[in-house]
Amino acid sequence: MIATSANLSAALPASEWARVESSVDRGLQWLASQQADDGRFPSEEAAQPAVTSLAIMAFLSRGHLPDKGPYGPQISRAIDFVLSTQRRRGYFSLRPVLPPVEHLKPSQTVIYNHSIAGLMLGEVYGMGSGERSQRIEDALHRALVFHREVQSRTKGKESDRGGWRYGYPESPDAASDMSVTGWALMFLRSARNAEFNVPKQYFDEGLDFVELCYEPDQNEHQKGIFRYRPHASQDKPQITLANTASATLTLILGGRQGHASIPVSVRWFRTRSYPNPWQNNYYYLATYYSSQAMAQVGGETWEQMFPQIAAGLLKEQTENGAWPPGGSNEQRFGSTYSSSLAILALTPAYGLLPIYQR
Repeated sequence: MIATSANLSAALPASEWARVESSVDRGLQWLASQQADDGRFPSEEAAQPAVTSLAIMAFLSRGHLPDKGPYGPQISRAIDFVLSTQRRRGYFSLRPVLPPVEHLKPSQTVIYNHSIAGLMLGEVYGMGSGERSQRIEDALHRALVFHREVQSRTKGKESDRGGWRYGYPESPDAASDMSVTGWALMFLRSARNAEFNVPKQYFDEGLDFVELCYEPDQNEHQKGIFRYRPHASQDKPQITLANTASATLTLILGGRQGHASIPVSVRWFRTRSYPNPWQNNYYYLATYYSSQAMAQVGGETWEQMFPQIAAGLLKEQTENGAWPPGGSNEQRFGSTYSSSLAILALTPAYGLLPIYQR
């Protein structure tokens, strides 16, 4: 049921694709205007270098490359900024990571920053040569060692085995969640695509965790089919659109498109209208995941869902080319965050990011 054809253009007529391309180009022009002198794309410091990495991937998704073309120098400066945030232990974080783990402090956001930065570096590895290429290679080797260290920690519950979660430094009750694990597995896939040594065991353990988050007992009002964590309480199961789209994408990219959840997820998407920003506190994150996941499925599913996603995003774009943050959970990360994710959600049909090529 997963599409094998790379042709995703049938989702929109030519005139609508022209609108999408114009929207993306205006968004990238706005993003470029926001870059700071040190190469970062501004956001909360606790969200760096993740937000800068998302912005870099937004440029890549439209075919812009480091050191080449109108945005080449800016992409390269941004990559250098991300590389500068790698710490002695191998993880990426602009600010020092100190205990205790607190909400939206570096101790909580570090594995997000680390995974998204690693994903981006895997995508740009091989796009250049010389000293920067060697720095990326060295950084990825160190990052992968730390990444496996986090994954293989003794977890507080057996159902958490194989996944990742946001807390660091290590605590005696290490755990896993779908949100962090989705990014973490995409980092591994990007690194493997770049021909780094990533054993299949690492993927299998992570994908086993993702499968445990599947919630087969559905009701018609459910907001998704994947939980945030396998053993979340019935009173607060945290079954969401973002978790569902992330898990669906991760399983397909990991070669588990035959898992029972995939047709259920596709059916869940296709029997609901795609939400508006005010209906979802993680609208841009969920929309990025949803668009990429539906592109992997392709066919009639993509042709039904992408026009809704594109229409919603084009409606939200402001005159200056930016996308303002969505719900309350995304407000603090700013417009570079939401604009980068919006562009990534609009560009799967170009097929230019190696990780998402089918």
